[in-house]
Amino acid sequence: MPSILLNKTKVIWSRDGILARIYYQEYRGLTVKTLVIELPGRTQALSTMDGFREISFACNNYAPPQLWKWLHEPGNRETYLRELLKELGLRLEDGACLSTGVDMDNVVVKTMEHSGLWVTSFATAGVKTNAMRAGLDEAQCVEEAGKFTCRDREGTINIILLTNAKLTAGAMARALITITEAKVAALQDLDVRSSYNPKVQATGTGTDNAVIISGWGPLITYTGRHSKIGELMAKTVYEAVKEAIIKSSESPDF
Repeated sequence: MPSILLNKTKVIWSRDGILARIYYQEYRGLTVKTLVIELPGRTQALSTMDGFREISFACNNYAPPQLWKWLHEPGNRETYLRELLKELGLRLEDGACLSTGVDMDNVVVKTMEHSGLWVTSFATAGVKTNAMRAGLDEAQCVEEAGKFTCRDREGTINIILLTNAKLTAGAMARALITITEAKVAALQDLDVRSSYNPKVQATGTGTDNAVIISGWGPLITYTGRHSKIGELMAKTVYEAVKEAIIKSSESPDF
C-alpha cells in the first residue's frame, strides 16, 4: 500500500547546504514521521546497519506501535522505507536510514564548533523497556539464516552525527567508539537502569544504531577523545542523548 504525503513538513536544522526536516506521512491509515537530512552532494558514511556507503541523505523513521510487528517481518522494513522515500523523491539505496518507535517530534539536535570545525548530532532515545548492560544482560534474539527470533522488547537509541570535516574510514570507525562512550556517560548520569537487571546501570538498549557522516572540509584522521573533534563529537552526543532520554520519558511507551 503506497504512502500518502501529508501536507506538513518541519525544518529543524540547516547549515552549509545541509537541510534537516521532519516529514509527516500516512501509511496504512497511520501517521509516520521521518527525519531526513539532505546533503548538498554525495559523501561517505558509516552506518551500524549498512556499513560503509556513499550517501546523499540520512534518515531516522518513526513508526507507531501498530506497525512494529509487521515491520519486523523479513523484507517489510525495506518495502516500507522505499515507499515512504519514493514519495519524497528519494531512493533507499542513496541513503543511510535508521528506524525507531520513538516519536520523531522528540528528536534532539546539538551542534558544537571549534576553529572552523563543527559537529552536529541528532538523537532519539527510548529506554524504559529495552535498556541493557553490555557484558551482563543476556541476549534477547537469535539469528538463523537471516531470520530473528526475539522476545518482544521495544526501545532504542539512534544517533546521526555529521561534521564538515572530511573523515577517513578509520576516523569514522573510531568515532563509533567515541560516541558510544558519550552515550554510556549520558545513561550513567541519568542513572538509567537495565530493564532486565534493575540493580545495575544500563549501557544502552538492545537495538541502538548510529550513522557517522563525513563532510567536505578539513581532513581528519583521528576522532578519539584526545582530539578536539573527538571532544565535539562526544559532547554533542552526550547532550543530545541525555535530553532525548528526558524528553521520551514523558511518553507512555518509552
